Amino acid sequence: MNKDMTISDVLSYKAEELRRSLGLDLPHPTSQGDLGEDAWISFLESFLPSRYAVSKGFVFDSHGGISDQIDVIIYDRHHSPLILKTPNDERYVTAESVYAVFEVKPEADEGNIRYALDKINSVRDLHRTSREMVASGRLVEPRKLTRIIGGLLTKDSISEESVRKHLRTYDGVDMVCAASAMTAFRRSSGRIEISDEREALPAFFYLLLDELHKLGTVAAIDIREYAGLALKSFRLEGDRHVSE
Repeated sequence: MNKDMTISDVLSYKAEELRRSLGLDLPHPTSQGDLGEDAWISFLESFLPSRYAVSKGFVFDSHGGISDQIDVIIYDRHHSPLILKTPNDERYVTAESVYAVFEVKPEADEGNIRYALDKINSVRDLHRTSREMVASGRLVEPRKLTRIIGGLLTKDSISEESVRKHLRTYDGVDMVCAASAMTAFRRSSGRIEISDEREALPAFFYLLLDELHKLGTVAAIDIREYAGLALKSFRLEGDRHVSE
């Protein structure tokens, strides 16, 4: 990097890098493809911190429930046991480990936003456990479960006002990134904000990182509940007292 570059230059360069990674600057539209889930997974892996893993697959819980097939799952890399990888590179991820899920479609229209919400809810409706953690030799109370981020990832979009209207109707969808058009985001207040076309990817980049930061670390999984599904000969005991 040129030493005369400013931080603004660096951030602008990152925005262009994001566009290139999804093929949005290729001269011919047919060269860009439909931005399938593999392209979005690679894109997310290019900037998310290493504590996060990204994959397609299914989410399951300790009661035997399982989600619909999910195009993009962002989950905890360091505290996520019981992950099965299939030959077609799908993973089975525990519900407690999930930070965010996204559906991938060609266009952000009403049908796809509604469809994305159904997929998101198939994950949010699963049972999640939370267990005490040991910190500095002392038990820490189980943390409160956090909201799983849900969204839609596309290449194109219908009009800004239509997206705004559909997000009000399907209010479980938190983010819509139409890579060549806009990023729409629902604030905790319910207000919906939409970026301009050129900032679609940078807006998604910064908003997603900020929302993940707010979630912190996922709750500690209570492995005893999962063991109950698999073990018949004995059961895991409760937490022992830690050293004083």
